[in-house]
Amino acid sequence: MSETKPAIKQITQKRLMNIALYYLGRYESSSVNLHRLLQRRIMRAEMRGAVVPVEAQEWINSIVKEMQKLGYVDDRRFAFSTVEKYRKAGKSLRYIGQKLTQAGVPAEIQVEILAQENDSAENTEEEAAFLLVKKRKLGVFRPEQERALFRKKDLAVLARAGFSYQTAVKALGTGKGEEDEDRI
Repeated sequence: MSETKPAIKQITQKRLMNIALYYLGRYESSSVNLHRLLQRRIMRAEMRGAVVPVEAQEWINSIVKEMQKLGYVDDRRFAFSTVEKYRKAGKSLRYIGQKLTQAGVPAEIQVEILAQENDSAENTEEEAAFLLVKKRKLGVFRPEQERALFRKKDLAVLARAGFSYQTAVKALGTGKGEEDEDRI
């Protein structure tokens, strides 16, 4: 049996538009993230031997602007949905801010959305931390004989999720962690 490689698809503006539409049909995206996606597709095609026209960068810029104009890409909507998704997952505002930065959401939109989230409910950081504790069965949701043994690991889970030490201690609840109170 001889193996034949699939034909290399050439990069055209229509192909890039179809790639963008397919992606946006499945996922919410920021404008910078869409730009990166199209850029990666061009680089992947180049590595496979496709000829990439010099105007490909202009095509990417025009496609991203067109998607914004049509309302398929909206950084504010993306930021809002990302904040909502990560809050439901029990993530901290610090963690969410880092994810928004990685996605290329402009700083002024981040500040606005995160400020709204912070003002929307009292103690949201503690509620999010408690939600994570509950989902992962940490702290008071562990069997009582295991709580002291896993206390440091539970604190580490919350620290990796972006919560402060004080918030983590509150979320884990009271237990055999009296040594935690000395460090606050």
